[in-house]
Amino acid sequence: MTSGVWSVMSCVALLGLVLASCSSAAPPTPAPKATAPPTKVETPAAKPAAAPTAPAATPKPAPGQLRAGGALAVAHFADPISYDPIQESSLQSMSPVIPSYSGIVQHDPLKPAEVVGDLAEKWDLGPDGTTYTFHLARNVKWHDGKPFTSEDARFSLETVRTPPRGVTSPRGEWLKPVDKIEAPDKDTLRIRLKYRSASFLHNLADGRMVMVPKHVFEAKGNMKRDVVGTGPYKFKVHDAGVIYSVVKNPDYFVKGRPYLNGITWYIIVDQATNFAAFRTHRVQVTPMGATGMTPSQSEVARRELPDKVSVDRYSGMSFLAFWMPHTKAPWKDVRVRRAVDMTIDRPKEIKVATEGGGDVGLYMPPGLWSLPEAELARMPGYRQPKDADIAEAKKLLAEAGFPNGFKTTTIVRNVAQHERGATSVKEQLAQIGIDVTLSLKDMSGMFDLSYKRAFDSSVFTGTGSFDDPDQIFGQAFITGVPRNFSEFSDPQFDKWYDEQARELDVVKRKEIVLNMQRRAHESIPMSVLHWNVYELGYWKEVRDLKPGIGMYNNLKFQNVWLDN
Repeated sequence: MTSGVWSVMSCVALLGLVLASCSSAAPPTPAPKATAPPTKVETPAAKPAAAPTAPAATPKPAPGQLRAGGALAVAHFADPISYDPIQESSLQSMSPVIPSYSGIVQHDPLKPAEVVGDLAEKWDLGPDGTTYTFHLARNVKWHDGKPFTSEDARFSLETVRTPPRGVTSPRGEWLKPVDKIEAPDKDTLRIRLKYRSASFLHNLADGRMVMVPKHVFEAKGNMKRDVVGTGPYKFKVHDAGVIYSVVKNPDYFVKGRPYLNGITWYIIVDQATNFAAFRTHRVQVTPMGATGMTPSQSEVARRELPDKVSVDRYSGMSFLAFWMPHTKAPWKDVRVRRAVDMTIDRPKEIKVATEGGGDVGLYMPPGLWSLPEAELARMPGYRQPKDADIAEAKKLLAEAGFPNGFKTTTIVRNVAQHERGATSVKEQLAQIGIDVTLSLKDMSGMFDLSYKRAFDSSVFTGTGSFDDPDQIFGQAFITGVPRNFSEFSDPQFDKWYDEQARELDVVKRKEIVLNMQRRAHESIPMSVLHWNVYELGYWKEVRDLKPGIGMYNNLKFQNVWLDN
């Protein structure tokens, strides 16, 4: 277990109520365009200005001295599915789009475990611990020039909390404690909770919990084709299969930021090609998440370029899982789900899928809320060696009426890590007679089939943004939430979820969370294959770039600058 990666993350949930008081690299050769005709969207070109008088020469800043200017080249693995920050949930879409938006609060870009203001300059927590009053920055403008007001913030959060017909809200459960959202004046947002919540402020600080312009959303019905935020960078151009590019927002409400003139994400689908572009300095930053560097690629970078590149290892706060729809045969029989879960050899799957760069865990990541390692090691499916588990799995399948197994088609995202993980699952389930056919899908296809529950079985991710039960359980385990792809439903689990969300005593809350995991393991919501640990590479001229907690925080680049 990579305990060092998780040590900071495990303390995050303890901070909630306490915090409330308070010249760039040459661009790479463009990747081949997608098979479908590319869509090119760009902002209208400005009229050329008169040629300026040549400025007087200025001394070049000394190495290490903060400076503004330059453009950053980042590798990215695929085009955004859409630009809608309310409805999208994947890193594929959010990574290039988030720099154009702002939240009410955010995780500190340089101290990721802390919550600090974003659009909120400050906030107050009422004496009963249930009323947050956020004092918003004044004279903030949307990228189209219209003024941002607290009504936009109220509208954005209400859309997440109670989405209108036709709008999907993957993060609505995180606002479950909210009773009322008010905009008493244009610069003040007030949020009244039903009960005191240790995780509310961190949920609000999630990198995807951003504000959208009410006037655009209501006119269009969504933000799928429009990027209009208040963030540090304005949308410039998206040439599908080639680049997604943003430029510095001159009207950004944080004085002196951002430092960069712009950022370009180069769409490079193949992981090896991505690493080659980074290794040869054609891009300065590797992709985030599962398509970033593998552990072996990281070792090559450290060995060959020790003085030129940095590699940070960080928790993805996400898991790869084998999903089995509980409402469909044969998965509706818990004995079948248990047989699958017992057969999976987690260390073997981690070695195959991630080159050993993952963690074994149950339904919460290794850390504060996870089961003790000794207890987990005794549980069916986690015992080593696997002989007893496999023998019992065969017996369970026979009792369920499948003595010779059965066939299933498993959809899997077409990225190398997921494909390797799914191949490992296929080989392991063959031991008990389950014949798995893998069907590769892109991210758009995975989400489409998953949200519609139109799949037989699936290898896909479950995600959060920090180590807290509200985040992890609230996205994938609670009855009826959009990303509960297995349609797991247990009234007792849901009841305990509500209880732990209200419990401020960490010791008492942890006991509830441990019991939730023990109970869930009796039903097998999904088979967690591994918890993700990722590698982020960047050239050392890229300063003040830090991985956030999970994949979705600290993606705005507002503090990043180039030392070259």
